[in-house]
Amino acid sequence: MITGYGHFVQLAASLQWDEKAIDFSADRAAWPLLEDAESARLHGLIAGFVVAETSVAGSLNSYRAAATDPSMKETFRAQSRDEARHARFFDRVASEVVGVAGETPTERRDALRTCAGPELVDLFEVRLPATARRLAEDPAGLTAAVGLYHMVIEGVVLVAGQHAMLDALEAVSVPLPGVRRGMELVLRDERWHIGFGSRIVQTAAIGPDQTEAMLELGRTAARVWGDLITPEALETAMRQHRRRLTTAGIKFW
Repeated sequence: MITGYGHFVQLAASLQWDEKAIDFSADRAAWPLLEDAESARLHGLIAGFVVAETSVAGSLNSYRAAATDPSMKETFRAQSRDEARHARFFDRVASEVVGVAGETPTERRDALRTCAGPELVDLFEVRLPATARRLAEDPAGLTAAVGLYHMVIEGVVLVAGQHAMLDALEAVSVPLPGVRRGMELVLRDERWHIGFGSRIVQTAAIGPDQTEAMLELGRTAARVWGDLITPEALETAMRQHRRRLTTAGIKFW
């Protein structure tokens, strides 16, 4: 019998994939053939993912250290492996498909930062690291930190961006099969990450102030993609956010 969070560890192990195995040859040939509006939107979304995934991959150590349940620690470790793989995947897309200049992932991230938008950069490179630092100093803040990371950043921001990316890939004039396959795998990982975060939140006592703060943070964070995501997509992301919180047992006053 699997106890604690062990089923998430087993699920993560069953869903492993290798970003290096994805073939981008068709995507490289297709990229110059895209219409300007298509490549501009995809470039903006890819820039956001490069910044976001690089940042989240480096923030989970504090979460793992704050966990008191051994199976929770192991689940955070499994999630860290996923996030590092996502960062490598998007760096490959930027380098091998889009042709972003830079000899290293850091150089390519720096080149893309101005394309990602200041609100997104602030969320991932300022607010999230600050939350991780506070958690390192006070492990009792784990639930609030999970609320930001899993329920808002992953559940609203990243999932909204991933769906926008898949919608954009569906509509392009020339297919990008490697990018699409990788995006589907990233989204599959995110689903169990969010389920894991929901389980942690479900076991905590969340009061009305924290509930409203989590909802408002979701509303604010969802806008960091700017016009790369439609208002309808943002509304869908918020409905899903509220539904996840309700499923986790959070009551709305």
